[in-house]
Amino acid sequence: MLHRNAYNNPAVSMSVSDMSRYARRIWNSPAKYRNVSNREHRMNMRLNNIYAVGDYFFIDFSIENKTNIRFDIDEIRLKLADKKVTKATNAQIIELTPALVLEQAKSFRHGYRNVIVVKKMTFPNDKVLTIEMTEKQISGRNIRLNIDYEDVLSADSFNAVLLEEE
Repeated sequence: MLHRNAYNNPAVSMSVSDMSRYARRIWNSPAKYRNVSNREHRMNMRLNNIYAVGDYFFIDFSIENKTNIRFDIDEIRLKLADKKVTKATNAQIIELTPALVLEQAKSFRHGYRNVIVVKKMTFPNDKVLTIEMTEKQISGRNIRLNIDYEDVLSADSFNAVLLEEE
């Protein structure tokens, strides 16, 4: 009989299945943030939770659509941009690639919730982390949520209770 040893890749601190399990638990947890939200096009985008697990941030957000028109998701983008942009300066926008996007749904009518996992990072106070969701059609509806560094700093470390199987 052959004995096999588990291979732990040092470049990957968490497997996709572990990430998905954490994200699913976060998705089912109650919202802790009440003051980080944005309204556009009769839609309300809100930050529910931010958790720090290992080398990753788990950002839980939801969107409430108050129109009767279905929102067909084109893409969800994560950016790091300057808070204030004056006319004479170059704005630096850094596009971030999520390690995992939990829900792969392509449209929603009234309610939408998702968890995005990004590699842990720090950024200066004059920058803001933005989650932007754009729509496919010509309509050009898009909604974005700006998360200040203070909100990221107050991210909870992951509670072990959330990991226990129900």
